Amino acid sequence: MSETANWRSWSRVTLVGMMSAAALTVAACGSESGGGNEKASSGNQKQSLEKIDVKPTGPAKVKVGTACGDTVPVGPKNKEGEAFQSMSPELQGIYGSYPEEVVTSPWATQKITAKPPWKIGYITIGISNQYQNNVLKQLKEEFALAKAKGLVTGELVTNIPPSLAQSTPESQISAMKQMARQGVNAIIVNPADSVAESATMEQLGEQGVPIILADVPPAPGSKYQTSTWTQNQVEADAGTLGIIGKGNILIVRGVAGNQNDKVLYNQKVQDLKNCPDIKVASVLYGNWDNGTVKQVVSQYLAAHPQPIDGVLQDGGMFAGVVQAFESRGIKVPPVGVEQCYAGDLSWWLKNIDTYKTVAGCINGLQGGYVYFNTALRILANKGPKYNLLSMPAVAIDNTNLKAYAQPGLPLTSDLELPGPKEAWCDDKCLDQYFNEPGPATAK
Repeated sequence: MSETANWRSWSRVTLVGMMSAAALTVAACGSESGGGNEKASSGNQKQSLEKIDVKPTGPAKVKVGTACGDTVPVGPKNKEGEAFQSMSPELQGIYGSYPEEVVTSPWATQKITAKPPWKIGYITIGISNQYQNNVLKQLKEEFALAKAKGLVTGELVTNIPPSLAQSTPESQISAMKQMARQGVNAIIVNPADSVAESATMEQLGEQGVPIILADVPPAPGSKYQTSTWTQNQVEADAGTLGIIGKGNILIVRGVAGNQNDKVLYNQKVQDLKNCPDIKVASVLYGNWDNGTVKQVVSQYLAAHPQPIDGVLQDGGMFAGVVQAFESRGIKVPPVGVEQCYAGDLSWWLKNIDTYKTVAGCINGLQGGYVYFNTALRILANKGPKYNLLSMPAVAIDNTNLKAYAQPGLPLTSDLELPGPKEAWCDDKCLDQYFNEPGPATAK
C-alpha cells in the first residue's frame, strides 16, 4: 500500500496532527485495554480542559446564501436521492458541503440483536498527538460512564500499533476480524485506508457489527459504515471571506492528491463565487506542516510585493502563515482557521482588539464523545438516518474567542482548544441524525 493511498483516507485532524508534530510520542498497543501515551507533547505547557459556558455550533450557524460570507453548496452528488430529500432545510445546508453521495443507512431499519451490556472496540493508526491522545482519553471516560449504566462490559478493546509504519490496512483488517471473533459489538475505526478496508467493514456490517468511522468519509459504494464527519471548513472559509470582502488572497492547500485536501479546496473555490471582489493571487501547498507553510508563504511574499488581504488554508496551518507574514514585517491579514490549536487561539486572543477571523475546530475530547455515543445509539437501534453524519464544527470568532482561548501560549503550541466534550455535537444535536431521539439506555 503506497503512502499516497494512505494519505487519501486519513481524517483531516489526524493528517494535520501528524504533519505538525515535530516529535511524536508513541501510542501503546493492546488487544484489551491498551492505552496510549496521554502525555502532552508541548513540554511544560498544560492542556486546559476546563468546562466553559459555550453552546455547540448547531445547524443554524451554517448559512447558505449568495452574499460574500455565505457558504455555497458543493454537493452531495445525489441531491435528488431519498436521503437528502428527507432532510430538514437546516440539515440540507450542512450536507451541502459534502461532495460525494449520501445514502440511507441500513441501520435505519435493520435491527441489531445484541443486547447490552455490549463490547466496544477502537482501532486507530499508530501516531500520538494531542488529538489522538484526547480521543482515546475521552473514549475511555465514556466507556466508564456507560459501564456504570450497564451499557457496556469489560474494557474498551483497542488496537493501536506502536508506530505509523505498522499502521497498514492489512493489520487493521486483521484487527477488525479478531475483534468480531472476540464478540465485540461495534468498532470505532480511524482507518489507515478506508477504501482498502471497506470490504471488511461491509462484511462485518452485514454480520451485525457496525463500524463507526472517526472523522473519515465513508468509502465510495459503502453503506454499512457510519461516518461522523466534521464540517470545519464551512464556517472558516465563508466567514473569513466575509471579513476580507475584497482584495487579493492566498490559498494554502495541504498535500497534493489527498482526497480531504480536494474536498476542502473545492469548498473554497465555490465560496469565492459569492465574492467577486476577491481574487486568488496564488495557490500554494503547505503539506499540513507549519514549517513548510512558513517557507513557501515567505518565499511568495518576498517575490510578490503587492498586498495580500487574506489567506484561506486547508487546516492546521494558521501558525505557519502568521509566522511568514511576521517574518517579513507585514501585518497579518485575516487567515481562516480550519482545525485550530491552542497556540493559534492564544495568538489571536493577544491581538483580539485589532485582528478578526473565523475558526472551525473540534478537539479530541469532543471527537471521542461523539464517536462513542454514536456507536451506542446504533447498538441501541436508534437508527442512524444516513451513512454520513455531517456535523458542523465548533465555530469561533471574536465574539466567543475568550471562552476558548488559553492566554500566554506560544503560537507554535500544539495543545488543543479546551472543552467541553459536548461542544461539537451534544445529545440534542445527535438526535437530528437518528430516527429515535435520546441516548442509549440499558433497558
